[in-house]
Amino acid sequence: MPRNLLFLLTDGGRARFVEQSPDSGDFVTIETLDHTVRLRQLRGELRASPPARTFSSTSPRRSSVGREDYERAAKEAFMAEVADRASELFQSRGRKGVFLAAPSRLIGVLRERLGHRAAIAGTLGKDLTKAPDHELGAWLDEAALGRQLIL
Repeated sequence: MPRNLLFLLTDGGRARFVEQSPDSGDFVTIETLDHTVRLRQLRGELRASPPARTFSSTSPRRSSVGREDYERAAKEAFMAEVADRASELFQSRGRKGVFLAAPSRLIGVLRERLGHRAAIAGTLGKDLTKAPDHELGAWLDEAALGRQLIL
């Protein structure tokens, strides 16, 4: 019997919200968010205007000035948008928890942004955004049965 969970599958530019069908138990994508085009444009802009460089006072070596990582900031902003949407779906669809499947570096960001608005049922440090619905059972069935998959 499927648990009443919302599965959030995301990476830095895509997100899928998945549920289990109450009839068949199959995983079904209910909504997607795709910001890959925006990230690709940002990467192009960053490559077109690299950071300033400065000379070392002790050698002729040059180094980049500034440690800003605009691509990471864009991904974290997307995670905030994803967490907001997950919270809305969690409440409107009456789910008991949210299961997160994302690259490990994003799980903490999602937990921080979503944890106070929805119960986190578990996590899986894997990018499943491109996996078709019919293959999700191989990764998510254990979570749906209530077993911990915190990796």
